[in-house]
Amino acid sequence: MLKILLPLLLLVPAGSYAAGPLPALEAANILALGEILPALPPAPDIPMRPASRPGAKYFNAYVLKAVGFLYSGYGLLGYDINSILTHDIKYHTYGVIPARHAPLTMCVAAQMEIILTACEIYAKETGDYSVYSYLPKRSFEGLAITDLKGHIWVNHAFNAYGTADALINFGMGERRTFENLKAGDFVNINRTTRTGHAVTFIAYINKTGKILPRYDSSVVGFKYFSSQGRASAGEGGFDYRYAVFSDYGCPAMPYKRDCNVIYSANQTMLNTGTMLSPEFWTGALPQASGEVLEETVLNRSFFNGVTTDD
Repeated sequence: MLKILLPLLLLVPAGSYAAGPLPALEAANILALGEILPALPPAPDIPMRPASRPGAKYFNAYVLKAVGFLYSGYGLLGYDINSILTHDIKYHTYGVIPARHAPLTMCVAAQMEIILTACEIYAKETGDYSVYSYLPKRSFEGLAITDLKGHIWVNHAFNAYGTADALINFGMGERRTFENLKAGDFVNINRTTRTGHAVTFIAYINKTGKILPRYDSSVVGFKYFSSQGRASAGEGGFDYRYAVFSDYGCPAMPYKRDCNVIYSANQTMLNTGTMLSPEFWTGALPQASGEVLEETVLNRSFFNGVTTDD
């Protein structure tokens, strides 16, 4: 019987199954064929949300779109340690996160603005606005252990030494070591001058400031995007810098440098990681415990915004 059915099945045009219900003969052929062919593997799980890009586990593409958007529209408008966000940001239907002293901003606020902007671009491109229900608006305004902002602002009591830790603590990120960073990852640095900075990683650089496609033995630092510099427009605010590790001195480059950066595999000194695409956010959020931890207080002398060529 199978010797008759198989040739008949092979003669059926490939597209004929899509038009409607299978004729009885075709259905019988398929049932018979299933008895001699191995079973197909189970269908893969389908994410609850559309992927930010087919197969993309990480959010780097949208982080970089946010960097480009903010630099072109809000770049170099001035730095101020007491300012937050270059402009008011609508949090979908939940209200507005207001800027403080716009269009000035500073480094940790810059990373929060990049995250908010990346989510906004993602939602508009994919139609997936559930990114706004993952965290309440307050999480970008408060400084408690249950607020993402309280972690981005850095609080060692929250086990938050940078933006990467903040995202990991809220189930939105993953650790990446410095040697494995990708454009659009997040880095918090410490300097030998007892100051620090919160930045978005762009690329590795060599001693002349040349961009390198990947980490190798010629790397002396990295190009980043953040808010730093002076208060005057054109002299500070959203811009790029070239960070150089202290082991390599402060080599001449045709770019604005940020020297004296400490290289370390210790995540409390060089905090590195990446943001996950929304469909991979775990939902594991910090909880307030019986021991009430004090809200984060920004260390203004540490995050002073000064880089080498300012």
